[in-house]
Amino acid sequence: MTNEARDLQKQAVAKLVEVFKNKRETTFKAPTGSGKTFMMASFMNEILSSNEKAVFVVSSLSKGDLGEQNYKAFCTFKEQFRHLKPFLIESEGTKEESLYIPLDYNVYVLPRDLYADKKKLKDQGVLVRFLRGLKGFKEKLSGEEYKEKQIYLIKDECHIATSNLDDLIIKPKNTEGRYFEKVLNVSATPKLTKGQFPDVCISEEEAMSARLIKRVEYDEEAGLEVALEKFLALKKDYVEHLGINPCLIIQISNKNKADEELKVIKENLNKERFSHLKWMFIVDDKASNKDKSDTNDRIKTQNLSVKKWKSYAKSNQSTIDIIIFKMVISEGWDIPRACMLYQMRDSQSKQLDEQVIGRVRRNPYLLEFENLSESLQELISVAYVYGIKPKSESSVGVRLRGENRGGLFENEVQKEFTIRTSRLQKIEDTSSQNAFDVKSFLQKLGQKEARKNNIFGLYAQYKGNEPLYGLCKNYVLEAENEELAVKNWFKFSVHFDEIKKGFEKIVCDYEKTLELVGEGQVLPLESVLQKTDFKREDIKWIWENNNKEFYFDSESEREWLGFLINLYDEDAPDKKQRLIKHLEINNERIYLLGKNFTFNSQLKFEYYLEGYHFSYPDFILKDWADRIHIFEVKSFNTSSEQNINSTEYDDKIQELKKLYKIIAQKTKYSFYIPIKKGDSWDIWSSEEEHLTQDQFKKKIEKKP
Repeated sequence: MTNEARDLQKQAVAKLVEVFKNKRETTFKAPTGSGKTFMMASFMNEILSSNEKAVFVVSSLSKGDLGEQNYKAFCTFKEQFRHLKPFLIESEGTKEESLYIPLDYNVYVLPRDLYADKKKLKDQGVLVRFLRGLKGFKEKLSGEEYKEKQIYLIKDECHIATSNLDDLIIKPKNTEGRYFEKVLNVSATPKLTKGQFPDVCISEEEAMSARLIKRVEYDEEAGLEVALEKFLALKKDYVEHLGINPCLIIQISNKNKADEELKVIKENLNKERFSHLKWMFIVDDKASNKDKSDTNDRIKTQNLSVKKWKSYAKSNQSTIDIIIFKMVISEGWDIPRACMLYQMRDSQSKQLDEQVIGRVRRNPYLLEFENLSESLQELISVAYVYGIKPKSESSVGVRLRGENRGGLFENEVQKEFTIRTSRLQKIEDTSSQNAFDVKSFLQKLGQKEARKNNIFGLYAQYKGNEPLYGLCKNYVLEAENEELAVKNWFKFSVHFDEIKKGFEKIVCDYEKTLELVGEGQVLPLESVLQKTDFKREDIKWIWENNNKEFYFDSESEREWLGFLINLYDEDAPDKKQRLIKHLEINNERIYLLGKNFTFNSQLKFEYYLEGYHFSYPDFILKDWADRIHIFEVKSFNTSSEQNINSTEYDDKIQELKKLYKIIAQKTKYSFYIPIKKGDSWDIWSSEEEHLTQDQFKKKIEKKP
């Protein structure tokens, strides 16, 4: 997993915890495939770690066995999130007299449809008795003593009708017979019409940039045979280089045309070119459809019950190449190897929705992504969708201006921004020039008394710092036998704080550990941006899109851009007064100023702060004298940076100052951190100056 992905998930959880503390109902929006279940587990663990009275009921969709899927995931995550005690609520196949939900867990997964009319959990009052027990009502269900708990409800996939538990949610001035004190809504597509306005959001752009999900290439015209040819090429690369058998999902109609569409699909698959591909056709579990599912996999799939087909199809090594669905496949099914979606369509076909497209956007190599070559990273970072593109997208595509029609695939703006970026030496690697030697470091400490830590505290420290976790692991593995390995672990653990300080002292000495990457064209030809409330139109800069609308992360970003735009002063009679350099290409004037949209961008600089991270500066500018200026915009105004830990925020700023100062010395680029404080700007520069806006303007007016 990339560091950006870890940071993105961690930041989302931190914001979620902060918002949840102060609201009765909170909504979390994140794209399908971005790790919502993992982040739910992390969120619950954070709440439980500081509140032992907390209990969560996670309402999951019944279809697709999503409840059981969530429960198994929470059980897996217990190793990392030690406060979780998950339990799956079930009722089918249980004798009425013994139906009982134990009280000694703190995460209860409830498949939504189990609590409905004519179901045991509701009609027999089982769930209500359980909730009353948690609240401390001493009913004679057993001999246990009940302790009052604070019960929170999580609605997973909240955009689907999940009102069956609403009567149990505590309302202002209405607490009788109600038990859930707070609600967390979770979905990739929350319903605004239900009041599910996102409080915390991971944007599609952010998830793609962090490589949590794939970007999508759409084709609304190609037929099935073209899609199958593309799939064969992908299958060859996936199998040869990744050991993964990819999957094509074909969606057909639910209604009258389904049989006709299925016939067309089978005719194509029976052609000699595609006859070796294994497929399965899955119909929902209704009794009337029991015998309608089909497959040409006579060896493996046909010997399984239809109910197990989807489970078998999930595996990266499954022999099934193509899955055909008569029902709409959306929530509740996780198949990361799926990389292509084809929608059988006619003149009345509906556009694909985000939930359906999400099935093919998961990263199948997420945890080991950074170990892949660039070409393989690109291979698994693209999903192919043949169908009608959603009309209302939250992301907007942008393209770099400056295409030179005289040269094939050449872009003059890219050439202007040929820049050296940076990475850090991984000093936990013994082959590094400045490698951190644990054994030597501990020998220097001698017999110094170290602060003892409990085992759970140590575990939390290790999981929160991957480089040190790796150091400890290697130090333990160096031992000649098991007894010495245990001693090494204890020695490392009791000196964890000292090792951490020693490690950081070396890795954060950027004069020694910073390595410049060779000059390259860092700006992508195409990128995406997320729609926000902070919009600006008709900007004369390096980017373009169809509607000439551009969006920014904060009001401070938008305001700073306005200041930079004024520097190009179109009415100035000569270049000296136009402080931003411009190009004349194809009768178009292009000012060399732009936002660093993170998707596909290589304009990034690595730093260390409790782990390795990349900083993507916000803006880049080339002035009239061909000097590069790079800006990282910050704000201490609470309206601009909501739910930000001020200490962590300031720590990051200080670390970036150290980093940018060293890079500036080695490259001669000028770095700036403009910080909005109240109504004014304090502009830190890599020359260790603090500038006003007027002083900054005078600085770039000067000749080199």
